[in-house]
Amino acid sequence: MRYVFVAAFSTIQPVYADQFCFALAETYYEQVYCQLQAKAQTKGLPPFNQFKKNNEAVQASLLKRPAERNGIKLPLPARKTQPPAGTIAPQKIVTKPHTSTQRAIANEPDPAPLRSAKADSNNISGCELLGNQIRCGNRVFKSLGNRANHRLASGVLSSDNKMELPRYQGGELSQYLAQAYRRYIDKMCEIGLCGVTMTYGRFAYLYQDLSTKGLDFPQRFEIMYGFLKKDKTTMGVRESSGAPKNLSMNECVALTDMRYVCDHQGRNYIFEAQ
Repeated sequence: MRYVFVAAFSTIQPVYADQFCFALAETYYEQVYCQLQAKAQTKGLPPFNQFKKNNEAVQASLLKRPAERNGIKLPLPARKTQPPAGTIAPQKIVTKPHTSTQRAIANEPDPAPLRSAKADSNNISGCELLGNQIRCGNRVFKSLGNRANHRLASGVLSSDNKMELPRYQGGELSQYLAQAYRRYIDKMCEIGLCGVTMTYGRFAYLYQDLSTKGLDFPQRFEIMYGFLKKDKTTMGVRESSGAPKNLSMNECVALTDMRYVCDHQGRNYIFEAQ
């Protein structure tokens, strides 16, 4: 009798920024999962991509005990009830189904607050998207991706570098979200993670999700930023910054005078003036 032995080979795949948990978290419960993962406390939980497919009630149930063990606040999902007659409903962000999980995420709120007064974003017909560049007259904006640590400014990955999102002080919510979003994009690019930023719509939805659960929006982003910086010190990044061939200028808006941000099929593409 002849035996055939088959050798099994395994390869260690590098962990890239676009695979990192916090870069993929879109809700508070997903952020909690990422915190538990960072502490190696996800025993008994499904893989992250499977966890995301569950509704809020199931996610909260799965997270309840490990969150308690690790001292992480876990508000339960709010029950949907009609407000009493005569009450004023809070400002809302319109939602739409996610194309992959059919969970509710935000439509991008009115993009007007994102537009720079200096940039000619209202007349995008005057701008051309040419491969990895946006050309507006004599100005050129180049596509940005992630950056390796050796190409970052000194000290940006230290604990002293904070995101410091502004706090909502009342007034027009969309204006506040636009201001906070600009800060978020600046700080993500600062640590070399321009290629894995949230779209404006997902950012706005996360604000809504955290507010509904009575959580501190700037504080949660500070926690997220701390984890991202810590992991950025050890994980690799794909520096490719190529924009998809079917990206359209209609999907882009001037974030500031120096940057355009384009939301294509739920993913962000950032272009910076050269």
